Amino acid sequence: MRHSLNNQYRKLPASSRLSDRRSGALMVELVVGAVLLGIFLSSVGPMFRWIRDARLASDRHLFAMQELGTQMEHLAALPPSQITDERLQSLSITDSTRTMIPEANLTAARQPNEDGMQRITLAISWVNDAGMNVEPKRLTAWFPAASKGAAE
Repeated sequence: MRHSLNNQYRKLPASSRLSDRRSGALMVELVVGAVLLGIFLSSVGPMFRWIRDARLASDRHLFAMQELGTQMEHLAALPPSQITDERLQSLSITDSTRTMIPEANLTAARQPNEDGMQRITLAISWVNDAGMNVEPKRLTAWFPAASKGAAE
């Protein structure tokens, strides 16, 4: 009841008395909100660009590993006598991988062991969008060495 008597004597509505106490508060809230919105919007662009670059790098690593697996399966299908240094040097990257990883290089190395096995290592390396060499992706497998009678 007291509030209604105060309003009656002062002849001012309650809303105008409230605004007298909060003069400028709405403007400060608007400025703070605009600054926070600006900070958010200025960080969204770089964040999405970083996500896109990370996704592209991840996809390239995946394509490289799939390419290495495919090449190694082709070698595993050959008889041991046909896995020669010349054959390994003739390996090339497929067109689908070349479109995903433009400057990719496939290298192969064969190292015979004394226990009748040979170690084949395939590696794909490329240059990323920043112009830096990416650490090569490697896949290693052991195959039986060609017997001396089969090689002749």
